[in-house]
Amino acid sequence: MSDICVVHLVRQKNGLEPFRHFLTPYLEYPAGVDHDLLIIYKGFNREADIEPYEKLLQDVPHSFLKVADFGFDLRPYFIAAEKYDSQYFCYLNSFSVILDKDWLLKFYRHINQPGVGLVGATGSWGSISGGSNAIRECPPYEKLVRLLIRKLLAMYFDCFPNYHIRTNGFMIARNTMLKIKHGMVLTKMHAWLLESGKNGITRQVEQMGLRSLLVGKDGKGYDKHEWNVSNTTSSSWELKCMDCWVSSCR
Repeated sequence: MSDICVVHLVRQKNGLEPFRHFLTPYLEYPAGVDHDLLIIYKGFNREADIEPYEKLLQDVPHSFLKVADFGFDLRPYFIAAEKYDSQYFCYLNSFSVILDKDWLLKFYRHINQPGVGLVGATGSWGSISGGSNAIRECPPYEKLVRLLIRKLLAMYFDCFPNYHIRTNGFMIARNTMLKIKHGMVLTKMHAWLLESGKNGITRQVEQMGLRSLLVGKDGKGYDKHEWNVSNTTSSSWELKCMDCWVSSCR
């Protein structure tokens, strides 16, 4: 078994096309470092259902894990870390598309450094707790409701800038992943809490005394305070490396 396991999530409800979009560049662009490929089949109830996928993978060394189709992406990620013994795990969601060679090596060079606990292709400063402008522009009856919701969300999410690595493409050491408190991740709110909440993955990694970095196509790693001034583009919600090596819609 390699020191690195690349985990790609395949959901039956998405159909075959997103998997083709992942596999074609995966085969085209060398990862730059040896690794094992683990396919997580989510929601495939019959063996026959995975045959079209396994046919595409017939010449690709890999293993697979089947999980039930409930909960969100992070739930099977933790299952994979519990069941497999690789030192590092690189997680790519169902719609991830690799864009450049040495994509895994770029992650590995940083996650392997002392003091680094989490690396990702995209990150965000946004918070679902919202801003005051949205509340000021509301009618009075909506203003009160939104204010109450905002106060509730503020209990669980930091306000902007709410630094966090997005979980559509990230790499982490297995022993760090297994320390993350995560619960069942059954609802979208559970997923938001784990990705960007006050006790989310990025925050828990920081509480371990470890850094979280964005890694660009240029191979550089950026600390959270550099995301808006280095090789990044920004929107109101998301900051990602301009020449990021992975694209993912979610």
